[in-house]
Amino acid sequence: MLLVLTAMAGQGAYASDYSVLIDYRSMDKDWPLLPAVPSSFQSARDINFSAGAEFSNFGFEVGRSNLDLELARAVEPKDISLAGQKNTVSLFYKLSGRQKITFHSSRQNADEQRFECYGFSGIVIGSCEDGDIQIDSTNSKYDGLEGDLVAFSADTKTNGISFSQTTNSKWIDSFTVGVFSTTHKYDWLTPVEELTSPFILGLVFNGKTLGDAITETFRKFPQRDEWRFNQLDISGSKSINVYGDIEAFTDVHGVYLHHSNYKAVAFTPNYNVNVRVGLRYEADTALVELYGNYYHHNLIGFEPITFNQRTEHYFDRPYGNVGVKMGFRF
Repeated sequence: MLLVLTAMAGQGAYASDYSVLIDYRSMDKDWPLLPAVPSSFQSARDINFSAGAEFSNFGFEVGRSNLDLELARAVEPKDISLAGQKNTVSLFYKLSGRQKITFHSSRQNADEQRFECYGFSGIVIGSCEDGDIQIDSTNSKYDGLEGDLVAFSADTKTNGISFSQTTNSKWIDSFTVGVFSTTHKYDWLTPVEELTSPFILGLVFNGKTLGDAITETFRKFPQRDEWRFNQLDISGSKSINVYGDIEAFTDVHGVYLHHSNYKAVAFTPNYNVNVRVGLRYEADTALVELYGNYYHHNLIGFEPITFNQRTEHYFDRPYGNVGVKMGFRF
């Protein structure tokens, strides 16, 4: 989103000094034309608000976005919906009428996820109706769970710098190159970690010992050690006039990823491509866009907060959403 905002400001789309922008994206598994998603993905909503100011050679934007994912599956935990918030700041400096450099910073965190039951390789532990075994602990460190079995928390921070330039080429109107680094911090809490009794861990359910099931599932929990995504971003845009103040546009955004200290379960994506196609109305102080997004190698638009060992196996699949964006300058 920051690249979109700064590109809009740098291309001189408006002559005034202050701007506000609302960008809303949505996905529903039953919508036609969008790529098919896994059965657990029901819907996604992402709304972004931002405001900025532009002076003679420099400017800034600040933003806030809210992501809501509705996720449901047939096994415990059945409802794994996620809500996340992101705060962004970008500062840019114009090197010339066509070039600028932008500094980006953002922080994204998710609401704590809590589950009263959790499936450990087919063995359900917890107090729900489907539970095979229930455990409790007198250790005060678990008091905050208030009877739940597992709690997950997540926080990410991204910093980066990008260079943008407009062109007179008939093939491309502008391009941006940037480097970014995202730090991931995940944590989780469960009294299942306290199970050390050989008798309990040796209990057999459906041909598998409880100890093996727990070890296998813990391997897929988000790692507690901090890790990073380092990425190179390259993007370009092109628009063609359709009628009056209406134009068709295409934005292509490529990302190359390098993982630092990430312990993969099976798969880690090392690149992604996003293609956005839509119609834009732009006149004087107003901007309206209707568009569709295609992401080649990820779900949920590659939001950093959505990637960890629990979800990595989804990130070799395509994803799509549709959106509307409205901007005003005054």
